[in-house]
Amino acid sequence: MHEFMKRLRRDHRNLNRLFDMLEEQVARYDMDSTLEPDLLLILDIIAYLKDYPRIYHHPLEEEAIALMVERDLGDNSANELIHDQHQKLEQATERLSTLFNMIVNDQPVPIEQTQEALASYLEMSRKHLQAEEDRLFPVMEKVLGNDEWELVASRLPEGLDPLFTENPDDAFVELRRRM
Repeated sequence: MHEFMKRLRRDHRNLNRLFDMLEEQVARYDMDSTLEPDLLLILDIIAYLKDYPRIYHHPLEEEAIALMVERDLGDNSANELIHDQHQKLEQATERLSTLFNMIVNDQPVPIEQTQEALASYLEMSRKHLQAEEDRLFPVMEKVLGNDEWELVASRLPEGLDPLFTENPDDAFVELRRRM
């Protein structure tokens, strides 16, 4: 398996870990819960989910998709589905960020709206990752070799994952510790 495929699969595992943490926080909004949601933890997770996929993860997938389209490789309907999902997820993440920033800034937001927004976001995100695992990754592994991945890499910005590295960015040190 090419190093970029390993990275994409590792990203998915890491994203699922963050989704699990968010799901735990959603459960804390239940009226029977004795635990309060940790708003700062939620904001840290959302900050990561807002930036890392948009700057590094999705561009890698999008460049691989673009190359497959250029060379008429793969499944165009799957490529279009994933591309559309990327855009919708980025918009949903932005809405979630706005909602939780309102809460942190003491603006009234109904608890039901918060629960629904988080639950909807998590469902959409998990379905997206599963669609990639089922429909995109097997094709990428089959049709993209080292030369294609090198071409994809040449089109991408360099950068390290700000959370899942040996030395995370200062903004994510606390989140990393909590994991």
